[in-house]
Amino acid sequence: MDVREALESLREIIAKVIADLETGETLHQVREALGLPDIETESLGKYKYLRKVTATASDQILICAAKQMMNAYPGERKKPQASDVQSIQDALWWIESKGIQRISKVTRYQISESLEGVRFWGRFSLREFFAPILPTEASNSYFTSVNPGNDGYLSEGQFPPSRITVLDYLRQIGLENWPDQRFSQVIERLVHPEVQSADIQKQLVTQFNVILQREGFELHENGVQGGLPVYKVGRSSAGVTGLPKYIIFASTGPKPDIVIDDVLNMDIRVVRYAEQCLVYDQPPPNSDLTWQMLVQWWRTKAENSDDADLRSQLGKRLQASLQSEPERLLFATYFREFKHRFGDRLPALLPQVYLHYDPRSRSERGEPVLARQRMDFLMLLRNAVRIVIEIDGVQHYSVQGGRASPQRYAEMVAEDRRIRALGYEVYRFGGAEFVNPESANETIAAFFEDLFTRHGIRPDLEN
Repeated sequence: MDVREALESLREIIAKVIADLETGETLHQVREALGLPDIETESLGKYKYLRKVTATASDQILICAAKQMMNAYPGERKKPQASDVQSIQDALWWIESKGIQRISKVTRYQISESLEGVRFWGRFSLREFFAPILPTEASNSYFTSVNPGNDGYLSEGQFPPSRITVLDYLRQIGLENWPDQRFSQVIERLVHPEVQSADIQKQLVTQFNVILQREGFELHENGVQGGLPVYKVGRSSAGVTGLPKYIIFASTGPKPDIVIDDVLNMDIRVVRYAEQCLVYDQPPPNSDLTWQMLVQWWRTKAENSDDADLRSQLGKRLQASLQSEPERLLFATYFREFKHRFGDRLPALLPQVYLHYDPRSRSERGEPVLARQRMDFLMLLRNAVRIVIEIDGVQHYSVQGGRASPQRYAEMVAEDRRIRALGYEVYRFGGAEFVNPESANETIAAFFEDLFTRHGIRPDLEN
């Protein structure tokens, strides 16, 4: 579910819930308490009126109203059903994750299949097992028509009962459409000490982590109950938290002038110097951002449909942004040494990337608030790993006239520490390493070989 679909879902749910719970008299009290706008309309039924109200409300007001309905519904007659609260929560989670499902369907299938023949419901009935996670009144038939057996298998029907796999069962109750947070709750419930014995808990944690770690997640200990660990799903790597929505790169001129069209969703637009930078605006992949993905994105921007021409145009556009001979040497060596081995799965090497952004110029600001805004190269790898590559020229440690500046060097080192603490990996080359092109080629090739080995990235035939 993307963000717009999630917002539309909220508009529908909020209107339906209030219409179901309130009278014509109490409806306006609840609407006002939730901060929803009033509208002038001809005589309408409760639902139709509220549907127009939620359609008129801004995204931000809608989200605030939804959160309030979950935490403390202001109506005094009745409270929302658990199924409605779940629908609101799921929509909010989809908005929070920008509509991206980071734990893929394949991983969900594999975890479900690993439960075959396991009494995953542990000490409880199916209904009791799912009760803290899924509202049972919304899925009543799934809990009454399916019978858990002592052998760990599920069956449905009575005359005679037929076996149903765990995967099919979980698909029936929403496995594929749950936001990551809902699926994580199921996993955490499966390994909770109140559900499982110590031996089964340990077994499930081990087998789940093998599967989850392929996508950069794992179960972490997050407390203790009754002497046994309580687990929570989280990132398994030291990668960067959060998802990149835009990548501004390949800058060939002045800093782009940016406006934010939608602060809530962080939708940006370049209003000046747009032709002198590229803006990658596709959802980030679960794996590496590859050369093929970059070409596919470029195809949506270019008029030419010939694949070879598209690739050539993109390559030339990226090269045009390179600002020094060492940058050009690193970029050329990377493609020459690795493109034929990795093919289209070669991780994209993005030049001149804005990692930070100050909308004011140096002259307007006086004292800069950011030590630097643009990085020489960026790579986005699996497990939320972001690689920053910098080539240090004399400007990195000296002031005008070439005089060494301990202050400038200290600012650069401090900024490196800051972004490393955020989860970035920062690698620097000294300009002197590029004086001899032949030895520079060897240095660059060896660096990327080591980097790919570190992150488990292998050529086409080995993947």
